[in-house]
Amino acid sequence: MALIEEFDKQGNFLFRWRTYVPGVILISAIAVLPTVEYWGGNYDTNVLYTLGCFIVSLFGLFIRCLTIGITPARTSGRNTKEQVADVVNQTGIYSTVRHPLYLGNFFMYLGAVFLTQSIFFSALYVLFFYLYYERIMFAEEFFLRNKFTKGYLDWANSTPAFIPSFKNYKKASLPFSFRNIIKREYPGLFGLVVVFTLFDIAILYFNETGRFAAGFFEALRIEQIVFFLIGLAFYIVVRLIVKTTKWLHVEGR
Repeated sequence: MALIEEFDKQGNFLFRWRTYVPGVILISAIAVLPTVEYWGGNYDTNVLYTLGCFIVSLFGLFIRCLTIGITPARTSGRNTKEQVADVVNQTGIYSTVRHPLYLGNFFMYLGAVFLTQSIFFSALYVLFFYLYYERIMFAEEFFLRNKFTKGYLDWANSTPAFIPSFKNYKKASLPFSFRNIIKREYPGLFGLVVVFTLFDIAILYFNETGRFAAGFFEALRIEQIVFFLIGLAFYIVVRLIVKTTKWLHVEGR
């Protein structure tokens, strides 16, 4: 009993601190940005590389959306204080991989890490992600094994932890909810917009320092301004809807 309580404490500790992992990764990446040169030698071609990195991050967000769209409340999501599980999700994307949200997180952060154009830093990120999230996944599974026993073990023994396998795919038990996705994931999308905008501005600055002599806003590219404003407008509109209406509320989600 004491061992179970100790693992629960460790699991909840790691679970709470996982929200700071993106900050650790991105702050570390900032230290690399002064060494980043334009991909292809100029800003216009570098935009194509940045777009490719953004697509990698969007792929991660897409995986999260596939997960959030079919899961009930008090299972997968943005619980930040402690581990919560009223049921074990075993259908939809959860029939292909046990930790789809963390798989999505991996690609979301990876896209931003790729902006550094550093193989060493990218490898360091993969190692850091593996070491940290492996402990979180172990603690979560320990919690679930003790709560759901055989029901959990039967599913876990046939479902890979992190690399999906589609041989045992089962249709989701709940209908897919776009409203729940928008309600739950709009901060993540805006976070990507902010990170990519700031990183792109930093890369612009370190490659064209003299451009900023006339003033910060004068030095910005129109693409950066439009990209950020569209993201900001989407964030404000959705946040107002979430905070002032029930349009995006889905019962049981």
